[in-house]
Amino acid sequence: MDAALKAKFAKIKLLATDFDGVMTDGFLYVDENGKESVRCSRKDGLGIELLKKNGLMVGVLSKEKNFVVAARCQKLNIPVWQGIESGEGKLEILRRIVAENNLSQSEVAYIGDDINDLLCLKYAGLALTVADGHPLVKASANYVSKANGGQHAVREIAEMILMAKDAKLDV
Repeated sequence: MDAALKAKFAKIKLLATDFDGVMTDGFLYVDENGKESVRCSRKDGLGIELLKKNGLMVGVLSKEKNFVVAARCQKLNIPVWQGIESGEGKLEILRRIVAENNLSQSEVAYIGDDINDLLCLKYAGLALTVADGHPLVKASANYVSKANGGQHAVREIAEMILMAKDAKLDV
């Protein structure tokens, strides 16, 4: 990692992430009763735990209310910021969270994988995506993970943030 990118990683106080395609492999499983489920990485969960232990805020940004997303975030003990009730879009939600926490854009990292994440990626001080992200998203990112979405990409990024801050990688 070059010095300029490391400096961007070191400034981060908030990691906001999309869910589908970042914390999952992008697939949705639906059973015969219409119940939805997804596959998530436990390694990503440990990466989030490490960030929180080191004083960083982590949360999932979702325009739609989704019980699967909410359940995973509850398990990880992180907020899920959903805007369906308020009518806010992802960027409006992210701006609100930044303002409420007195952060600057340079202190915000956002991980997204698809074109509906482009506005948040352009807003964040550190724009991140996964290896299998959409080409337009990859072109807008400061860093593209080696891992695909749902395959420990969040853990990879969490460790990069912590290493840039010279933080310990232990629980």
